[in-house]
Amino acid sequence: MLVSVIIPVYNGARFLATAIQSLLAQTLTDFEIIAVNDGSTDDSKRILDRAAAGDPRIRVLSRPNTGIVGALNDGIAMACGELVCRMDADDISLPQRLEKQVAYLAGHPECVAVGTDVLYTDPEGAPLVRHYPDEDHEGIVEQLLNGNGGALIHPTIAVRRRSLDEVGGYRARYQWIEDFDLYLRLSEKGRLANLPEVHLHYRQHLSSVNKVCPNRDRICLELVNARRTVLGLTPLARVSEGPQPDRAADWRRHWAFDAARGGNWASARKNAKKALLAAPLDLRNWRCLKYMLLSSPNAAGPPVNA
Repeated sequence: MLVSVIIPVYNGARFLATAIQSLLAQTLTDFEIIAVNDGSTDDSKRILDRAAAGDPRIRVLSRPNTGIVGALNDGIAMACGELVCRMDADDISLPQRLEKQVAYLAGHPECVAVGTDVLYTDPEGAPLVRHYPDEDHEGIVEQLLNGNGGALIHPTIAVRRRSLDEVGGYRARYQWIEDFDLYLRLSEKGRLANLPEVHLHYRQHLSSVNKVCPNRDRICLELVNARRTVLGLTPLARVSEGPQPDRAADWRRHWAFDAARGGNWASARKNAKKALLAAPLDLRNWRCLKYMLLSSPNAAGPPVNA
């Protein structure tokens, strides 16, 4: 077995079948899927069991909820592959993802983990904007040491199993930034990289774990500064992902501007309309929709300030 794909699942029924199907459509066929049902209370278990009954490459572990770190470590413990790949229950892997990552790691033995570019999508899967992380190890580490966990996108990574074992897997104390913590430790074992190609559609939605992480900035700062101290670098005063929207209308407006930035005007207009429908009394939503309508390449008239 060459590759083990680990999918932690917690109440992921809405998008789960699509995520699994994207893996079954891979051009590389020598892989297994380990889906860890982390105490889901929705239809996730039935979807997983049905998928496993239809394809012997799928193994399902259902157990009580522990959170993502426990689910990932349990999945890794079951893995038979030389490489461990991550995937989330709400994302879509493009067909050549595994093939390209396996080939890269085979040709770069000094590399311990490789991610890819992603295309952010809205909850319905409409395109927003492409994310271009640094490709080379030095750029990735520089971003990590400045608190940017997006230097590698977690559901895109392929990691050598032996390297995961050497660093001790995921650590429960960093439950909300388990990926960031892992990257810092892996960077001490070998080189990190990103393929400059989109191999994952990274779905954004209101219940995404990244949007419900308490104390993330504080924990991240402690972790970064511990590593910076070891390297003789000046500690950072703060790290921050910036203000996070907390209402559906605010997220829809945010996604509208992301889509416009990515040149995806149909998605921009759709999300602007949804923002307005969700909060019609918020003048920001009217300005957003006006901007999207007048700035679209297919619209008449000059763009306006949002």
